[in-house]
Amino acid sequence: MKKLFALTLIFFASSWTFAQGSYDDLVIIKADKNWDKLIKTAEKYTLSNSTKNDPTPYYYLAYGLYKISFIGDRDEKYKNAYKDAYNAIGKMIMLDKSGDVSAKFENFIEEMKMSLLELTQNELDVKQYPRAFGWGMRFYKFGRSYAPAYYLDAALRYRRGDRTTANIKWQDGEKLLNQLNVSKLTDADKKILMTGLYESADALKDDRQMDGARKMLNLGAPYFENNKEWKELYDKIVN
Repeated sequence: MKKLFALTLIFFASSWTFAQGSYDDLVIIKADKNWDKLIKTAEKYTLSNSTKNDPTPYYYLAYGLYKISFIGDRDEKYKNAYKDAYNAIGKMIMLDKSGDVSAKFENFIEEMKMSLLELTQNELDVKQYPRAFGWGMRFYKFGRSYAPAYYLDAALRYRRGDRTTANIKWQDGEKLLNQLNVSKLTDADKKILMTGLYESADALKDDRQMDGARKMLNLGAPYFENNKEWKELYDKIVN
């Protein structure tokens, strides 16, 4: 009877640990840089009833997918790993109600943001707006209240002739900006916001809406007042 009771305690203790999510196995696999195993193991946690609502396994899933996406001879099943990584990080952020997990893995989130911005910027530089739009939409994976995403989205919708939706996105973006604490913006956030505001102003300028372009640029004043890059972008539109 005592043995049965002890076994029962062990079972519940192990179940509790699993539910709480120490994820030591994922930490070890990540350190070993075995991305395929990390993806498979993390995915099991995301499918388990006891851990599917815990944001942490989605971080490891995103990390594995992101890293494997840069391997040229990766398995065909991971051909969309880069895009899937953003789906996983989006799920992590959605489940992370307290923001503690996102704060813990902030450096990786920053890396993902900058990587996505680089891809988007490459398409913008050659005026491939539809392709830029496809990448830019993924900024919403960082949260539906992620203000920088709205400005890039609006600029590209305006370029496509969807002015009604663009104006709605700009209005939504401005509301979110007014709620932002400037000091909490990361370097990546500032860079993405700067790009979104500039691209919005540039689209308006090309449409001969200079008053609107200036107003758009003025929204950046609280964030980029002494930023040299922003001043150069401002001059490209105004002068």
